[in-house]
Amino acid sequence: MVTRRDLLNAGAAAGALATGLPRAFAAGPTPNPAVDFDIPRGACDCHVHVIPDPAQFPMSPARGYTPPVATAKELLSLQEFLHLDRVVIVTPSIYGTDNRATLEGMRELGPRRARGIAVIDDKTSAEALDDMQKTGVRGVRVNLEQAGEFDPAAAAKKLQAAVDRVKDR
Repeated sequence: MVTRRDLLNAGAAAGALATGLPRAFAAGPTPNPAVDFDIPRGACDCHVHVIPDPAQFPMSPARGYTPPVATAKELLSLQEFLHLDRVVIVTPSIYGTDNRATLEGMRELGPRRARGIAVIDDKTSAEALDDMQKTGVRGVRVNLEQAGEFDPAAAAKKLQAAVDRVKDR
């Protein structure tokens, strides 16, 4: 059975082949038309991903797709184009529970602009949670599907365990 993800990957590959450019070197999208209305001060894009150089930030071998590079610099350009002041960078599933790319993107954009959502599991240390909080992580994502968890009772336990670990942070 062909999944939505299969179709998206095939479309992205076809687009990359049609341009003759490797996907990793394709330019980020340019919105069109320009924003021609007032954006409220403090407006926030509440869910974006940063995908820096895979040589420096390797993706999980168990990932279901391979997105093109999308740097913090490109994100900042997009934010400025859209007149947005703040952003929430979410660790995508391609990194598993490795939050380094998200944290680096947050550092590049700075604490006045960026906050983050980290992916955690039961192996994420208390020290790592504390460090992420200091960097600006304000929420966690428990990716049950990526972990292969489909039982509602087991999923509820995993979610409660994550809540218990971060509630005082």
